[in-house]
Amino acid sequence: MTDVLSRPAANTPAGPPPPPRATPRPPWDWTAAGASTVAVLLCSLSLHGVLDGWSWLRPLTLTTAAVVAAMAAARRFRFPTALVPAAGLAALAVALTWLFAAPTALLGLVPSGATLERGSQLLTEAQATIMNQVPPVLADPGIVFIACLGTGLIALLVDTLATTLRMPAASGLGLLSLLIVPAVLKPESIGAFPFILAGAGYLLILATGSWQERPHSVADTVRRPPRSQVGAAAGIGAAALVLALSLPAALPGFTQGTFPQGSRLNIWTGQSGLNPVVALGNDLRQPSASGRIRYATDSPQSLYLRSTTLEDFSGRRWSPDLREDSRRAGLQGMSVSESNQQAPSVQPVTTRVMSETYASPWLLAPYAPVRVSGALGPYSWDPKTMTIISGDDTAAGELDYEVQSLAPNLTQADLQNLGPAPKDAVDPIFTSLPEDLPASIRDAARTATEGANGPYEQAMAIQAYLRSPQFAYSLDAPVEGGYDGNGIEVLDLFLQEKSGYCIHFAAAMAVMARESGIPSRMALGFAPGRSTGNSLTGDNGQDLREFEVDSRDAHAWPELYFDGLGWIRFEPTPSRGSVPAYAVAPRSDLSQIRDDERDLEAGNPTPPQPAPSASPSAPAPPAAAPAQPAETQAGRYAGVGLGVAAAAAALLSPWALRRRRRSIRRNLLGSGRTGSAGAGDPRSGAPSGSTSSRHRQGGPAALAWDEASDTGVDYGYVPQKAESPRAYALRLAHDARLPENSAAALERLRSAYEREVYAAPGAGTQEPAGDTGLAGGSGRAGSRPTPDRLTGLWSDATAVQEGLEASATWATRLRARFFPASLASRFRH
Repeated sequence: MTDVLSRPAANTPAGPPPPPRATPRPPWDWTAAGASTVAVLLCSLSLHGVLDGWSWLRPLTLTTAAVVAAMAAARRFRFPTALVPAAGLAALAVALTWLFAAPTALLGLVPSGATLERGSQLLTEAQATIMNQVPPVLADPGIVFIACLGTGLIALLVDTLATTLRMPAASGLGLLSLLIVPAVLKPESIGAFPFILAGAGYLLILATGSWQERPHSVADTVRRPPRSQVGAAAGIGAAALVLALSLPAALPGFTQGTFPQGSRLNIWTGQSGLNPVVALGNDLRQPSASGRIRYATDSPQSLYLRSTTLEDFSGRRWSPDLREDSRRAGLQGMSVSESNQQAPSVQPVTTRVMSETYASPWLLAPYAPVRVSGALGPYSWDPKTMTIISGDDTAAGELDYEVQSLAPNLTQADLQNLGPAPKDAVDPIFTSLPEDLPASIRDAARTATEGANGPYEQAMAIQAYLRSPQFAYSLDAPVEGGYDGNGIEVLDLFLQEKSGYCIHFAAAMAVMARESGIPSRMALGFAPGRSTGNSLTGDNGQDLREFEVDSRDAHAWPELYFDGLGWIRFEPTPSRGSVPAYAVAPRSDLSQIRDDERDLEAGNPTPPQPAPSASPSAPAPPAAAPAQPAETQAGRYAGVGLGVAAAAAALLSPWALRRRRRSIRRNLLGSGRTGSAGAGDPRSGAPSGSTSSRHRQGGPAALAWDEASDTGVDYGYVPQKAESPRAYALRLAHDARLPENSAAALERLRSAYEREVYAAPGAGTQEPAGDTGLAGGSGRAGSRPTPDRLTGLWSDATAVQEGLEASATWATRLRARFFPASLASRFRH
């Protein structure tokens, strides 16, 4: 029997005029896009300190704005939802081409094959910068290109989640991914002010998303949230920011360090390698050991494991010179170009290096290596510095190889009578200094070497000056003073503050030695470390004592060149490493020696342990093995856990949002707090069968119909633009092969929905005999629904869902549950 909707009587007073039609395109698309742009840019401000200066901000802002504007334009011109991110990717490619490779592109905008080659070059430059510099790194084109590319992709993700998919809360994952970079790399973490800016950006997205969900008809736009709600929302947001800033101060271990504020979380890898200059201070500031390396040697003296050298002190950042044109392939037949021909004797040393967690392209070896066996990979070595590097700039984390090296036996008498080295004894790179060398460095060198005669006395005077009580070893002062890292400007501040760690002391001695006419360079690697009490047997049957080092032993020291003897190590850093016997200054009064220096003189790196008092009543316990520093895997496990949690949250967020929408509708029906206007009111100017046209607040039948039609969309049955509810219900029941009870429930919902929406206000409705069941009306369209009717409406919506689930394949059921299409169907206009 066909439903008949009664018309109002002719003498019935006319109701209020219908509201005017809504504007065809509300302005919230552009507003939401602007909120996404502002939020990403506020988060990107935290990159200051990772990138030097602010020159990177302009191209990053242009890239972000181009991506979001392109996506907003795609939505404005009603692109299919799947093509909106594609428009953002296209805009990102055009923006990067215009900013970094315009001469290689068509019209300066359209990428070509040469543009791709330029991009590859920029990536290579960025990789070299990351390897060779400490934060803040110079904002060279490669690094800025990487920053713009990454931020553009994050802006695309944030805008897709917040605006295209209407999931503003989930957009926080994109903002978090941007904050992770400075949180991990900056020694002081993000900092309070950048965190407040990032939090404000996220709250702006949430507020804009909440405003988007308001009714969009002209009549409804005059409504505004009550002031109490606005105040409560602002209070909650402010309280969340205050709690996030104050809670770390109350948690143990969250007072210093890197991420998020002192925990030193390394989310990238469990391996740790000493990058040539990378974050040496960060390695030393780790509260726990990582990157454990064991080495066994027959050397009677303390052994330094050398990674690479720095010799070019002319720029703002110091980095090693790879000298690709002079490197030699293979690890056999190595020899030092400046031989130690005048040394009284040279002692061969065998060292076996083992690690499962050290990852670096530079191979660790004592100076000076002459043969390496067991190291797998295309390695090459430099005759000028005797550094060994992998041919592909990578190295496996698991190492086990043996090094044969030559160590000269030197005494003070061997060095005292040497004169200055000839100018052509070494390459000019080992003697050159920048023309604008700060006066503080020249004054310090002049003060330290006053009265010293000859290179050896000058070197000893500089070492004694830096090890004097007026200098202090500190890992925190450089960070607080803003001179962490390397460079002439950093060295200038160090000599003023007189507080720093090994890289500052080593660089100061190397530069001051050059100012005094002594060739120099700075070596990086690991200090001697600690004995494990174990011994190994070398390839030739040698007895090798085993030691171990980790990230806390990362070290830098100067090497000075003496004519005929070659490169000689010194140790200017107080309380670190060991001073070689030939560099120990004679002291007539032992009371003047600092307590932290007594155990470091004459090559003894480890302080002696106090002997236990003897007890006549109990035998002395057997000697216990030295305590091993625990190598924590917390960073690896926490990083994996964080990644898994983030991935799970991203995958489950559509399911959670769809479940929340269903729960809200069920609660509204259960409480009877529904509006009287239909959600699919044809007077709104939008297709009545489309989910995109409905208001969020409607009558009970409209809410139940919304749930049933959204469930149909989740299972792949999307209403057409001009399709009426009756036509959609018939097609859904037929195409989905709904069981009889589910088809009947869908028909009841459709009938109740049409009666509620299309009947004139105040008009009575003639209930057909077949429609007086669960979804039956109350007799009048505007009357208050009964609890039984509300329960029946939701039961019918549930029956439709069960019918669709029963007739669908398992793949369709999974897609409908975890990737519900109804979340995005509102934007398919």
